[in-house]
Amino acid sequence: MKGGTVEDFVEYLYTCQDTAFIYKGITYWYQGYMPNDHTVHMELYACNPPDDNDLWNHDGATIDEGVQDLLKAPLFDGKTILEVEQDIEWIDS
Repeated sequence: MKGGTVEDFVEYLYTCQDTAFIYKGITYWYQGYMPNDHTVHMELYACNPPDDNDLWNHDGATIDEGVQDLLKAPLFDGKTILEVEQDIEWIDS
């Protein structure tokens, strides 16, 4: 991963703070928040070029559940973030 280590990137996902990265020329935006005391909402979408649809979103009970779901999702040419991390540039590290 350019711009940081994959370990730091995954750790940052657990904070649910907004972050951005580039994969194959597309900028992606990740964010998470708690809409109430019992739910964690996380989402990932393409922001440059813009896409009105979420690439991925998750509503669950824990942050760990959401991060693990994101890490297992084959969102990038049928591969997971961890499988393509060498081609990702983390621009908000």
